[in-house]
Amino acid sequence: MSSWSFWKAPSFWTALIAILAYWDARALTGDFVYDDAGSVVKNVVVNGSVDWKEAFQRDFWGVEMTTAQSHKSFRPITTLTLKANYLLAQWYQQKQQSRDNHNNSSSTSNKGHPPTVSFHVVNVILHGLVTGLVTRATPYILPNNVVSQLIVGLLFGLHPVHAEVVSNITSRGELLMSIFFLVAFLSFANTRQATEESLHLHPLSSQRQRWWQRLLGIYTIPWICMTLSLFSKEQGATTLISLVLWDFLKYHGNVWNLLQKLIQKKKHDSTTTTTTSQHQQDAVTARQFILRTTILAIQTLLVVTLRYILNGETSPDFIEAQNPAGFAKDRLTRAFSVCWVYCLYIRDALWPYYLCPDWSGVSIDLIRSIKDPRAMAVVALWYMAAQSFWTMVVGGNFSSSSSTSAAFVSTKSDAAVDAGQKKKKKKNELTVSPDWWWNDATLRQVNMSIWAFAFSPFLLSSNILVVVGLMKADRVIYLPLFGFCLLEATLLEKFRAGALTMRTSIENRKELLFWAAHFFLMFQLFVFCGRTHERNVAWSESLRLWEAAYAINPRSHHTMYNYGYELSLKQRYTEAEIVLRPIGDPRVESPSNTFVYAMVLFNLQRCNRALQLLDDAFEVIKEKRKEGGPRNTDSHLNRTESNLLVAKAHCTDDLQERGRVLYQAVEIDPTNEYAIGLATEFMKKLEQMNLL
Repeated sequence: MSSWSFWKAPSFWTALIAILAYWDARALTGDFVYDDAGSVVKNVVVNGSVDWKEAFQRDFWGVEMTTAQSHKSFRPITTLTLKANYLLAQWYQQKQQSRDNHNNSSSTSNKGHPPTVSFHVVNVILHGLVTGLVTRATPYILPNNVVSQLIVGLLFGLHPVHAEVVSNITSRGELLMSIFFLVAFLSFANTRQATEESLHLHPLSSQRQRWWQRLLGIYTIPWICMTLSLFSKEQGATTLISLVLWDFLKYHGNVWNLLQKLIQKKKHDSTTTTTTSQHQQDAVTARQFILRTTILAIQTLLVVTLRYILNGETSPDFIEAQNPAGFAKDRLTRAFSVCWVYCLYIRDALWPYYLCPDWSGVSIDLIRSIKDPRAMAVVALWYMAAQSFWTMVVGGNFSSSSSTSAAFVSTKSDAAVDAGQKKKKKKNELTVSPDWWWNDATLRQVNMSIWAFAFSPFLLSSNILVVVGLMKADRVIYLPLFGFCLLEATLLEKFRAGALTMRTSIENRKELLFWAAHFFLMFQLFVFCGRTHERNVAWSESLRLWEAAYAINPRSHHTMYNYGYELSLKQRYTEAEIVLRPIGDPRVESPSNTFVYAMVLFNLQRCNRALQLLDDAFEVIKEKRKEGGPRNTDSHLNRTESNLLVAKAHCTDDLQERGRVLYQAVEIDPTNEYAIGLATEFMKKLEQMNLL
């Protein structure tokens, strides 16, 4: 590809626009927020507390995979990229400090942490790369249409739901997983298309393409990329499944069509030579698909089995509060509630306004009865999914002239249709084509978009195979949104085709339809740009992030805690008390929440209420010690009790009693720097008073 062709490539421009959409000084230099403390700052692999090789023995949070406390999120590729970023940030920080010392100036870093700019820049560039790959992949689903490439690339690159992935350092796994997924697809699709073209040019020979090219492009590169994708984020395990679905839908369309190809080998011996050659070619294609699917399935099972073994003897310790829908005991409630979350994801794809980093606990009401109005939306989703799935079994009801079993013909058909339409338009004899809106090629494109690129990458987050540790999260539809973008591009292309094929007697309607589709797309992209910028800036600071989250989802206990905590750090105690009040009781959520709420009450001079809650919290701690379990370890409970004692000391007027409580706080958890600092400061004050 020449340099001029590179500049003309749609993928270059969509990638550039996606990068520019997130290139904001406030966002690039923002703080470590949300889970960044656990994945970067406190991660012993990333911060250098242990050797980098430990990334292959610890989970994404730096905990040993074999322990019961491990999250079982084994993502060494992601961890090592964060490690490289951390080293680069440290080098930059040291260089900056050396320059400041030389100039006798002072500067403050983010709580002693390395600057975040390199982390954010890498994430933004990776998002641009994903957008470019998405644009490059589009022609294999929507062929011969540069406009569709641009539409898909722009919709994907500018979609606000991606802000949680791009702007949040911790979500880099989604970016890396998507890159390896798309590279695997491009390798597979390019090789398959070349093989299919070779078969059509040389029907009786399947060896025109060199065997090593097929081995490399169909089996080796996709398998390597699938492995790297899985070790970047667990959703990468479905990479080869998506390839099989695309292969099946692109070149066979439905199960009935595939079976016909497999069993018709000896059925047409008396037909013409041309027909026999076509049937032989179809039979070869079908048998090769079965062989490819078998090999790719074995490859997937091998890698997934290895990944499962790495979990050790324990499983992830997820609790009901993280995912009430997935853990619901009633089957009807679980089925409807989980599928309602799917409906919410579709809503976010279409109208990305209700975006929030946490949807745990009571954030989303469960559907406990079919009388719930939301059940109708779930039933509608099931109906559409069943309809689409059924067409993959028996195909659509089309005339023989509009259907084709050869994907090569389908690939070339759009260009031929466009050329024919232009000739008819010149003669001013345009008529309505019976299949311009819905035909076999369109059905295949829709099914590919839904099953290969929307559902398959989402499968491991769907609560179908396993119950996951989250109710809903924007980040899990990062790659599946590719399928939604393909569907919208298909719809807009149909509007364009309709404007070209309608009768000339309704010329005004044609023009209205044409410009309405363009106006809708431009308006949508404009709204996406504004919302993406808003979400990008929100992720730059904890207070701004949780303030926006609380405005969208004020029912989340996790959001209440974080927003209230950030307000207390800004000494906005009255606002913090209102936010934290529903979760201040230790039996509602956690004694840790009671500590923050008690400190807010202390600053509002309401110690009587604080002491009551603290006494209840100490009782809850005792109960949790008896209960035991991975979430009630001694180290965790000791830290919580130590913090509660610090809060109690603040509300104790008697100096002797305050000193005793602080001593007890340090004694319970000698590693609690917060308690040690307050105890040391208190002792210094006592010494000064004695001197007086």
